[in-house]
Amino acid sequence: MDLELINWIRGGRYRIRILQLLYQRPMLPSEIADQLGITRSSVSRMLKDLHIRGLVSCIDAGSRTRTYFLQQRALDILRDLEQLLS
Repeated sequence: MDLELINWIRGGRYRIRILQLLYQRPMLPSEIADQLGITRSSVSRMLKDLHIRGLVSCIDAGSRTRTYFLQQRALDILRDLEQLLS
């Protein structure tokens, strides 16, 4: 269990929500922004941070359109978070 990473995720207002949305299905940043009611630029910044930490990856469709999905590490973290919070 990576408590440092879990604390980082919990420390951000939307990080855990983004991971939960991507758990449901891969999404575009604009879809995430619409779901959370925040700007696309804010979502893109958070996705970049999540990507740097190995939690999400993306498929680039070639025209600046990127679909994001969870990495196995994020699935493990979500499972650990569920255990900690229950």
